[in-house]
Amino acid sequence: QKVYDKYACWCEKTTARKAAAITDAQEALRAYGQTILSLKGKVAMLSSEIEALAEGIEANKAAQEEATAIRQKENAAYMAETTETKTALAALEKAVEVLVKATTPKKEKEGAALLQAATEAKAAMKTVISALPTNTGLSMDRVAQLTAFMQETSHEKYMPQSFTVQGILTDMYDTFASDLESATRDEAAANTKFEDYIAVKTEELKLMEADKQKKEGEKAEAEVRLADTQEMYDDTVAQKEADIKFFDETTKACEAKHEEWTLRSSLREEEIAGIVKALEILTSDEARELFASSIKAGKEVGASDAYDTGRDITPSFMQI
Repeated sequence: QKVYDKYACWCEKTTARKAAAITDAQEALRAYGQTILSLKGKVAMLSSEIEALAEGIEANKAAQEEATAIRQKENAAYMAETTETKTALAALEKAVEVLVKATTPKKEKEGAALLQAATEAKAAMKTVISALPTNTGLSMDRVAQLTAFMQETSHEKYMPQSFTVQGILTDMYDTFASDLESATRDEAAANTKFEDYIAVKTEELKLMEADKQKKEGEKAEAEVRLADTQEMYDDTVAQKEADIKFFDETTKACEAKHEEWTLRSSLREEEIAGIVKALEILTSDEARELFASSIKAGKEVGASDAYDTGRDITPSFMQI
């Protein structure tokens, strides 16, 4: 009975402990499951945000590259235009100087001297025309006057045409100088605008890259937590299944032992009850009388007379 009681106590405590462990595992699995769902959502959200930031970073860099290419193209055009304009200004200045010199009244400027001055003036004019920008915007009248001056061979007409050409060239010089100044201002303004734009884009790029790096760190941390939580979830599931299996096997074994002990106890009780009943029968008055009448005093039934001791054993036997 003591052995069975110890076994029954072990069964009760063990199954109770395993049942509690199974309940705790179910609660832990619920908590792990919620954490896993939350972390998966966080990882997905961060992945989306990182992808958007990556696209923004690429777009920012592309915008900067495009703006830089446009600015370089504009600056190259400006440099080419200003170089051409400066060349034309130098040629115009030289031509005006030659024309003024050629038309300065001097007594000695006659004949060969005047011819030489005219030749130099025409050469200066050719230099001017070759140096003029393609978009000079000269009117047809002025073009005709310049052409006529260069083709004129008459010394009488040279002086009047020379003064006219000087006026045209001076006007052209002033226009080119003004255009150059305006182009320089526009270039400076465009460059300032470009630098401001690049500064803004650079700051935006810096912020996006920092934000992307931060979110990548958060994502990595979330993924580590997710992996750890998933591992704990899987371990808990395995332990729960092992506990359920052990609980079922232990419960089955304990129930079988209980049934076995119950049957054994029942049989033992029946056996004891039979012995008690037999003793009641054997020790009853009827049994005493029967034994007294059936057994010769001092001699067992069927015993040889040689074993007769002459002693009365009836009282001793009847005490059984």
